[in-house]
Amino acid sequence: MIFPDLVADLKARLPALRGRLMANQSLAELTWFRVGGPAQALFMPEDEADLGDFLAHLPAEIPVVVIGLGSNLIVRDGGVPGVVIRLGRGFGEVKVEDGPRIRAGTAAPDVKVSRVAQEAAIAGLAFFRGIPGAVGGALRMNGGAYGRETKDALIEARGVDRSGRLRVFSNGDMHYSYRHCGAPDDIVFTQALFQGAPGGCRGLKVGGAQVSEMHCNFLINLGSATAADIETLGETVRRRVKENSGVELEWEIMRIGVA
Repeated sequence: MIFPDLVADLKARLPALRGRLMANQSLAELTWFRVGGPAQALFMPEDEADLGDFLAHLPAEIPVVVIGLGSNLIVRDGGVPGVVIRLGRGFGEVKVEDGPRIRAGTAAPDVKVSRVAQEAAIAGLAFFRGIPGAVGGALRMNGGAYGRETKDALIEARGVDRSGRLRVFSNGDMHYSYRHCGAPDDIVFTQALFQGAPGGCRGLKVGGAQVSEMHCNFLINLGSATAADIETLGETVRRRVKENSGVELEWEIMRIGVA
């Protein structure tokens, strides 16, 4: 199916648009099922400001649908009228903040949140490893796995509404229930802040050395570690355990030679 072209008019309204705006763009390759028709217009904003500007100038009668990584989505063969928004690399950053907390863009895969938390020895976010898709979908669906849900870790989410305004939602504002979010349907979520807890050092890496994910008292060489990597990793574990529990770990491994 071919829809009437919306893109020419939208580009005329938005000469400063920086993201990609494409007419009759196939959506099949953007979903895990690899099926379905086109979007009448597909918009991939450059960043949050670009998204806000686009929505502020989009005529109210044009419907908007947001998709993520397409892991939980079937696009019907007739396609999707109006505008489909898909957030890209400008919304994919995941970073560690004091707290310990993780701030993640909504285009970031859920597994990336889990991995970054693990590498920073932040506990409580490992359940994201079991959720397919991206952070935006987890926010919208209260995604969960292994006995925890997004609502158990979320501090706040932010997004852009249909008029282009930036909005911030506390955990309570999301009105979560099982696999459901009560935030307004017109919000395009752009970022989430998650609360973790100080963890042990399972999986922690320094260079080519890693704390075993099976046994936290084992250090392993991933294949490219130097002696300095292994020793630094061990000292890092000792320091973190001391800071978090007050326990002073002692080396059982004998260390000889010149550093």
